[in-house]
Amino acid sequence: MSRVAALVTSITLALIAPLPAQTPAPADSRYELPAQISFPEGIAHDASRGVFYVGSATDGAIARVNLTTRAADVVVPGGTLMPEGAAFPGILGMKVDGSNRLWVAGGRLGRMFVIDTTSGKILKQVEVPNPAGSLINDVVIVGNAGYFTDTRQPTLWRLEAKGSTIGDLEPWLSFENTALTHDPKQANLNGIAATPDGQSLIAVQMAAGLLFRIDVKTKAVSAIDTGGADLTGADGLVLDGRRLYVVRQPAAEIVTVDLSADYSRGSVVTRFKDPGLVHPATAAKVGDQLLVVNTQFNLRGKKAETRPFTVLSVPVQSLSK
Repeated sequence: MSRVAALVTSITLALIAPLPAQTPAPADSRYELPAQISFPEGIAHDASRGVFYVGSATDGAIARVNLTTRAADVVVPGGTLMPEGAAFPGILGMKVDGSNRLWVAGGRLGRMFVIDTTSGKILKQVEVPNPAGSLINDVVIVGNAGYFTDTRQPTLWRLEAKGSTIGDLEPWLSFENTALTHDPKQANLNGIAATPDGQSLIAVQMAAGLLFRIDVKTKAVSAIDTGGADLTGADGLVLDGRRLYVVRQPAAEIVTVDLSADYSRGSVVTRFKDPGLVHPATAAKVGDQLLVVNTQFNLRGKKAETRPFTVLSVPVQSLSK
């Protein structure tokens, strides 16, 4: 082979080479959840207390786990948020605000909750007009308001707090006649995150695997060009500056996407897989770790799940080139 041919070959191979394989997470990086938590989905990090919260999609129990000692206690007992026999999944995405309140998306209950994390008391419970037709999937807090995605309705819901008073539920944005085409036969909006300045929301359309930017002030919705990257089955989103971590549930994969300065474009940096990821859903960044919830939703009907349920801690270094 000539020197020129060899050079062309090496360049071609470099261009088609797959993204580099990432180092698997260590086996001891799993947080074991208490027995009261089954089929967890949502996670919320409270940096002020050094804990995270996780909820059971089966009966609505919410546990608090200490990041250092790994000790856990149940903040909200099962059955408090979800009545017996309620449709699965119930408790899904959640976030903690600066007043130690936990904002919780109520899944197929069609409800949203705000909970005092000290006492476990429900401070506010609201319900969408047609709960049977909704799936309240995730929440992000911007300023003093929580924005909730609805996977089954073309609506972004908003709940605002003024001091200790939490207002009424508002259908803040309809996606009709926007860049986001709602498909009633597919899973629509799921994960949601806010830009550091709080001026934009980043959301993902789960089945289509499409990312969108929502301007908080104007409510304008625009598609984020990812160059056709496969993000189908995307669930939770974690935005760290302009680096977006996308948790793909059925694929058991974390995709790292770097967004442009105006959030109009995104490019895939890495795709991370690990045996410790079992139908993962939401995630939270804690220091140099990404805590990812293993739902095991795919094993529920088969009664083949592994107990206790776990949260996997993945070094963010493993999610970069």
